[in-house]
Amino acid sequence: MADSYWWLPSLTTAGVLSAIAWLLREWIGARLTKSIQHEFDRKLEQLRADLRESEERLKARIREKEAEISALRSGALTALASRHAALDKRKLEAVDQIWAAFNALAPARGLATSMGFIKFESAAELAERDSKARELFSMIGGGFDWNKLDQSGADKARPFVTPMVWAVYTAIRAIAMHSAMRWMVLKGGLGNKDYADADAIRALVVKVLPHYEDYLKQHGPAVYYYVLQALEERLLAELNTMMSGEEMDRASLKQAAEIIRAAGELQRSTMEASGAS
Repeated sequence: MADSYWWLPSLTTAGVLSAIAWLLREWIGARLTKSIQHEFDRKLEQLRADLRESEERLKARIREKEAEISALRSGALTALASRHAALDKRKLEAVDQIWAAFNALAPARGLATSMGFIKFESAAELAERDSKARELFSMIGGGFDWNKLDQSGADKARPFVTPMVWAVYTAIRAIAMHSAMRWMVLKGGLGNKDYADADAIRALVVKVLPHYEDYLKQHGPAVYYYVLQALEERLLAELNTMMSGEEMDRASLKQAAEIIRAAGELQRSTMEASGAS
């Protein structure tokens, strides 16, 4: 009977060994799982820390760029305002210079009035051979002195006035000088010589006063006095436009808008670059 159960110890030993092996496997598995979980948690926490640090650096970079953009925008607009203030002041001075030069032309403009009543060709022939006629023409000029016509202020003002202001003033000066030159021809008895290009003067006036084209073609220099009146009114209108600052304000607003738009584009590009990072 005893011999019939000889295998029981072996079975018991095998079972114990299997149980021990199972326990060891579970224990080792648990330890490995715990170790892996711990390592995973450690790396996850490190990743989170790195992400927080990266986020803080990104925020700091964005704040720094925003501060730079704000300073750039503010500085540019401040510089723009300062520049335009100085330019506006100089333009107002240019208005004074142009008007002073216009007033300095008064004697020559007065000659345009007198010369409008004289038929130049006939008077020139008479003055060439008659000294009394020359004396008469000399008296018409009154105290006109060519050397006292100071136009340097207008030339200095040219870069700071509008193209139309300069065109109108140039037309006035051309007519005044043309009349003065004709008067000097009569006063000196120099003969029937017109030292100015009447066609060029007419073309200049027509650019400013297009509706005077036919009038000038028909009557020529004889109507320069009336043309001067119209040009004076146009000059005043253009100078008032300059002093009102309408054109300057439009230019300033346009430039300021361009600065703000450029700053906005820079800010957007910075944010996009930061987001990509």
